[in-house]
Amino acid sequence: MKPDQQKNNRAGAVLAAVLILMLVVAVLTVTFYSLSAEVGIAVARDINDATAFWAAEAGIEQAKTLGQMKRKRYTQIPNPNGLGGMLWGTNVLAGTTSMGSYTVSILDEPAWDNNAHALQKYIITSVGRARGQSTNSVTIHARLLNYASNLHASHSENGVYFATGDTLDGPIYTDDRLHILGPPGPVFYQLASSATNSADYRLTGGGLWTPTTNEYNAVWQGGLALNAAPLDIQGQFGDHVTDIQTNARAGGLALEGGATNGYTFTFNQNGSVTYSNRSSRVVQSRNLPDLNGTIYVDQDVYVQGVVNGQVTLASRHSINIMGDLVFNSASGINPNPWSTNFNYSSVHDMLGLLAGDSVNVQGTNSINIHASILITTNGFNADANAMDIGNKFINLFGGMSQYSRGVIGHAATFFHPFQGFHKNYKFDQRYNSDAPPSFPPSVYLFSSWQQ
Repeated sequence: MKPDQQKNNRAGAVLAAVLILMLVVAVLTVTFYSLSAEVGIAVARDINDATAFWAAEAGIEQAKTLGQMKRKRYTQIPNPNGLGGMLWGTNVLAGTTSMGSYTVSILDEPAWDNNAHALQKYIITSVGRARGQSTNSVTIHARLLNYASNLHASHSENGVYFATGDTLDGPIYTDDRLHILGPPGPVFYQLASSATNSADYRLTGGGLWTPTTNEYNAVWQGGLALNAAPLDIQGQFGDHVTDIQTNARAGGLALEGGATNGYTFTFNQNGSVTYSNRSSRVVQSRNLPDLNGTIYVDQDVYVQGVVNGQVTLASRHSINIMGDLVFNSASGINPNPWSTNFNYSSVHDMLGLLAGDSVNVQGTNSINIHASILITTNGFNADANAMDIGNKFINLFGGMSQYSRGVIGHAATFFHPFQGFHKNYKFDQRYNSDAPPSFPPSVYLFSSWQQ
């Protein structure tokens, strides 16, 4: 082959290679820009979806905040959007975020009748929208508990200890740190919740106690939950207890003014309640079925007896328990709520005791109390808390909520024996879903987040 022809062939091959390379580059360029566009669209879509999600989350948080702030049924919370009505229904909340908007619906749980129970169950759904028109939704479940739904609840434990010999068979809830004396220590058979991040353990004879795993499990048999949402016990008297006063005036029994020494109440097995002004001592009587479930007194109350019916007794000051205060339907066939064969379904009586100041146990004998108790300023006390009265117990069947935990006994030390009463508290399981008439709700719990 001639040199010129060889040269031309090489030039043609190079040109062909260059053309092929240019074609490949062109294809890669087109592909790159196509992929870039698709990635850009995908990124934009993801951003819009995320924006819609966070807008939906903002709506959920507003619904949670409003519920927790009012701590009433959503059907009793006024709509804050100026739309009128209450905070219940479809699209009852609406708002905007920096890059989107949301609408919120609050409805009853379909399989739960909120009208038939004190425990309230709701489904809250928030639909978020981004400016790019993407939508996303978040759904949570809300439960509004009642103060009757705790065996023991408090804002301040007041440095009071649960000690060996104390048994608590029901849910425990406190804003404060739980104080434990041991070993072996008290026994909590159901879940105990604290808004703090730890519990305080002390030796009965003095000093710190670090429980072993077995000792810890023996005390917290139902578990210990820390960092719980705080309660608002003190706020109840100015809000929910005022509702009881209104209800008592409208169809219950309201005793206001003219009784500087307070009133004495005796519940009777026949379904009546007798009461008297402790100054005039004039005795009167009412049948519980004739009341709307509420009794309100603006003075101190002294109470005992057998409750046959459902009623809440509220005092703006103190309630003093003078002797056994028990349910008629928790006696006879089922003489002891602590027995293993106790039949909760046979009990139809309910009693709520609400005091603005304190509830006090009088006397030095063991006492039986069937009631759910709420104290909004101080606590539950025993007059004999500093006396050596022997091995005596306060047997509570129901629950106890107090702002600042009172004193019913003092643990034994090297210098003196146990003083006052031991606690034998058992939760009335009916209050997992029900409560005495007009008994106040306590706290919202939110769970089961779904996107």
